[in-house]
Amino acid sequence: MPTIIKEAAGVGALTGTRQEITIITPGWGSSGYYSAEVLEAAAKDKVFPKGTQMHIDHMTEQARFDSPAGSVATLAAALQEDARWDPNWVDPDTGIKGRLVAENRVFGHWKEPLAEMKDAIGVSIAAAAETSMGEAEGRKGRIIEALVPDILNRVDYVTVAGRGGRISEVLESARVKEARNIGQWLEARMHGMFTNLSDEFYGEGRLTREERKTLSAALGQALTSFTATVEAEAPQLFERDLWEDPTPTTTEESVAPSSPPDPAGVTEGKEAAVPTIQIEEAEHRNLVEQSSRATALEADVSKAEERANTAESALKESNDTAAATLVEAALKAVGLNAPKTAARLSQGYPVKENGALDADALAEAVAESIAELQVSGGAGSVHGAGHTQESTAPTVTLESAREAILASAGYTPKGA
Repeated sequence: MPTIIKEAAGVGALTGTRQEITIITPGWGSSGYYSAEVLEAAAKDKVFPKGTQMHIDHMTEQARFDSPAGSVATLAAALQEDARWDPNWVDPDTGIKGRLVAENRVFGHWKEPLAEMKDAIGVSIAAAAETSMGEAEGRKGRIIEALVPDILNRVDYVTVAGRGGRISEVLESARVKEARNIGQWLEARMHGMFTNLSDEFYGEGRLTREERKTLSAALGQALTSFTATVEAEAPQLFERDLWEDPTPTTTEESVAPSSPPDPAGVTEGKEAAVPTIQIEEAEHRNLVEQSSRATALEADVSKAEERANTAESALKESNDTAAATLVEAALKAVGLNAPKTAARLSQGYPVKENGALDADALAEAVAESIAELQVSGGAGSVHGAGHTQESTAPTVTLESAREAILASAGYTPKGA
């Protein structure tokens, strides 16, 4: 699963509504090393596309979990174009060549506060990334292998400057459309909710890494379809502000020809007129399609749950087999025939946080049970079993017994 990285950078003057933002430059930053090739690929992959939001401050980890799409209260600006790679730009302070750059627009209510804070703030990315440990430019550390497209990637205003970013130029030209709209908000919310759910399943061991990646890819396809459909049939949702009331649409009402009034007193036996609801054909088709998409989404969720249950069953079957093998090998190694003890230990085995068998803990429980059986049968004295019985047989400890049990079952003792 991609890592969320954050990389801060400097800020220039904030006097205009539109600004040219140097998002990041090649080199070492606080989160790792960014090569020119990685940043150029980020431009091609549209890691920071038109509409990417710029908030005041990065979210905390708790806030990212509770509300991954962020808050409208902190939304200060948005990119007005896809971030592009400029290989010929030279940083006037460091001489580093190349940058990831884009124009943005600051929303009206943040223009004055940002202008006042311009000398004390910076620009920072918060993005998904694939990383590894390595060496670059004679220095060892985290290497950013790739920046990953994600609808929740951001370029935020922060307090500390770092890896090359800044407001390079203030642009006072034509009015442009802001990115805060219903369509993007809904898309981000769906992405966040599904991602949190699948991450929870993965963290609990109910999904494998490959299954988690498959679900993520399927979500991307679903959101692409969602966006295409909305843009085609309700493009106003990608233009309307979150708090703007929808403009009511007017349609011609069908007027039924009036019928002559009933003769005075002649109403008996006549059914009351039932009002009818008129609906446009296009609207009806849209409702049917939405219903179909909802059914398909329910089916996808059902399949995901089925796969999760299958993975959980497979893990339990694997644990059962491993536990039975360990217990059988342990009892056989000491020449004991204790079917009831074997059944109890094989069924009530301990597991780790990820649901896998805790072989060390099981071995210790088996060692204690063997000690009790041997002591009660006069086979010697085992220290640490809660009681002892003197005998001429060799003396062993629970630790040595546990290690012998693990070794006999093909496991490597902890710490070996």
